[in-house]
Amino acid sequence: MIASEPSAPTALVVHVDGGARGNPGPAAIGVVVSTPDGDVLDEVAERIGVATNNVAEYQALLRGSERASALGAS
Repeated sequence: MIASEPSAPTALVVHVDGGARGNPGPAAIGVVVSTPDGDVLDEVAERIGVATNNVAEYQALLRGSERASALGAS
């Protein structure tokens, strides 16, 4: 029996941003997940309700990590 070789880790680039109008105020996040070569694999843009700038940035980071993991990032 031949054991399968482990696959190479998948590297992805995740760009995130979040912001609020006012602090706190209406807030939104943006996420772009791409390959190291720049091919876009996924995008997220959504309102998250009333939040501070820091909360919006953190929510964007969490969502970016979730999307990258779902796409096979290790």
